[in-house]
Amino acid sequence: MKKNIGKGLCIVLLCAAIVTGCSQSGAATGAGERELYRIDVYSQLANYAGMQVGWFAKLAKDKFNLELNIIPQAEGTYATRMAAGNLGDLILFGQDGLEYTNAIEAGILLDWTRNGLLDNYGKDIKANFPQALQQNRDKFGAGTAVYGFGFNVAPSVDSTDSYFYHPDIRFDLYQAIGSPPIKDLMDYLNVLKQMVDYAPNGDSGLKAYGISLFKDWDGDTVMSVKAMGAYYGYDEWGFTLYDVNSNTTQSVLDPNGYYIKGLQFFNRAYQMGILDPDSATQTFSDVTNKYADGRVYWSQFSWLGPSNYNTAERLAAGKGMFTVAAQDQKNVVYGQSVYGGNRPWAIGAKAKYPERIMELINWLSTPAGVMESNYGPQGVLWNYDANNKPYLTELGIATRGDGTVMMPESAGGGTYADGQSKMNNTTFNIDSINPISGESYNHAFWSSWLSRDPTPAFKKWQDAMGALSEDEYLEEHNFRAIAFASDFVKPGRSADLETTYTQVSTAIKNYSWQAIYARTDAEFNRLVNEMTTQAKALGFDECLAWEEEQARQRAAAVQRVRSGN
Repeated sequence: MKKNIGKGLCIVLLCAAIVTGCSQSGAATGAGERELYRIDVYSQLANYAGMQVGWFAKLAKDKFNLELNIIPQAEGTYATRMAAGNLGDLILFGQDGLEYTNAIEAGILLDWTRNGLLDNYGKDIKANFPQALQQNRDKFGAGTAVYGFGFNVAPSVDSTDSYFYHPDIRFDLYQAIGSPPIKDLMDYLNVLKQMVDYAPNGDSGLKAYGISLFKDWDGDTVMSVKAMGAYYGYDEWGFTLYDVNSNTTQSVLDPNGYYIKGLQFFNRAYQMGILDPDSATQTFSDVTNKYADGRVYWSQFSWLGPSNYNTAERLAAGKGMFTVAAQDQKNVVYGQSVYGGNRPWAIGAKAKYPERIMELINWLSTPAGVMESNYGPQGVLWNYDANNKPYLTELGIATRGDGTVMMPESAGGGTYADGQSKMNNTTFNIDSINPISGESYNHAFWSSWLSRDPTPAFKKWQDAMGALSEDEYLEEHNFRAIAFASDFVKPGRSADLETTYTQVSTAIKNYSWQAIYARTDAEFNRLVNEMTTQAKALGFDECLAWEEEQARQRAAAVQRVRSGN
């Protein structure tokens, strides 16, 4: 397994940095000797109300003698609790916007630097998330106070998420037509045409297509079209595509750019008869239903087609959707952020024992806390082998995809799903590297998980591609381009610019869909030319200049974080 394999040096350094985490943290020592402390956890991210139960409740009680009363967000909850001057003891915000800053200004959130709270009880947080804490200090604490940190923090600027974009096809049909080579983007269409000719109907007998799109997720431009750039190292960026390698932009109206190439790709599919004619009018839900019925043979996103088609029954029968990259691809993979995301952990200013809440957050910011909060108690659902590689026990394997599995009473009892943490926030990014094992926290990339007996369908893919996982396959063949994370956030647009944007966006989207359905190349070229003329007449160049300026600032921010400044 070579997920993030280029980060071997980072792993060594992290083990040195995460001192307490690597020793499994002793913050909870003597938990049973302290009085039981019930805390109100106000989580704007929670989908549950009431006392935490099951295995996570037992972990919190055994380690910290804490009971967690989960209070979710509902209409009026924030305003009511703010008026009372007490949001809760442990507070998890859905974003670091106005509600977060209002709570700080009202004195409702605790400054973690007071009375040595962070220094004495958050040592792992300090060691593991220095940039995230500094960002909070600079952004919300006037350079001195700290009111928490965001979620999904990365231990290194080189850490990457699992792949969001990669092309998946019905691999059983691909092999049935002889596994023809796919040299570039357009080669997919020839392959898909052969697949449709070979299997013209889906599982229910209804007509199948190579490609099926939907319109309801369109933003500044047509979502499916702009996403095609992600196969060649271009991240969507308003009316441009952002080259993550050169940190420069490409206009969506560039006749040689990937937005126009994406339009050409889908139009060619339409002219070949393999594009679903309902694409311009159907919804995301309609498309997922067609994938579930086996009526679509190509998926643009790693999470779309496979998750709807690859049922246990089909995989056992040798049928499935898996990744096959074009030989010239450079798939965008998103870098993790050392600053974290915009869902802060915070402690209420009126908490009776803030140090014990800090101990809980600190434990969740260690390898032990991440592993146990995600998978359950060590030794029951998972463990490390003699080489410190993680594995799931038989009971742990049973919980994957089946939350109704019962837990032993000694581990909290009840179903696995009932016992999962109801706070619904994270500290470390789940795709980052666990310094104890040198493998991802994400069990999907553990060598123990990948070496299990695969389904017949996936075994055929593994044998053909020479890889244990799709991420490994893409990395082994250098089919990737990293979009490094930074602390840059696009500012809001002025009212006048927003009006111009809306007009230009409408024109681009309308013409794009018409171009996709062009019956001839001549009609396609005419519509693209009209789109360009109309967009420019409505103020496209003004919007483009703004986008390019934001791209320069993004590039500078990426350079700062990669240089450690």
